[in-house]
Amino acid sequence: MRAIHDKIEGPFAIEEDIALYGMVAGDATLHRGIRFILHGTIAGNFTIETGARAIIHGTVAGRIYNEGGRVEIFGIADAVVNGSRDAITIIDPAAHVRGRP
Repeated sequence: MRAIHDKIEGPFAIEEDIALYGMVAGDATLHRGIRFILHGTIAGNFTIETGARAIIHGTVAGRIYNEGGRVEIFGIADAVVNGSRDAITIIDPAAHVRGRP
């Protein structure tokens, strides 16, 4: 898994396993079968495709759209929308999610 500490202009397509300590200035999409750990910030919305896995320790300023992946939220998000029956969303009790599923 590669670590990224930079600011990335969105929209950003995540196509490899990464840990982001920086920022995405805009929306991001996590592609099928990819693992992603967020310690930084996504300034827009974040979409997780089927079979992808995301662990959120940082902040998603917009909505998280889980289209059939697995999302674990320990940080902050505006809202979470599960768009598929296959979507697995786990929200830690200490996480701050304004619009809970």
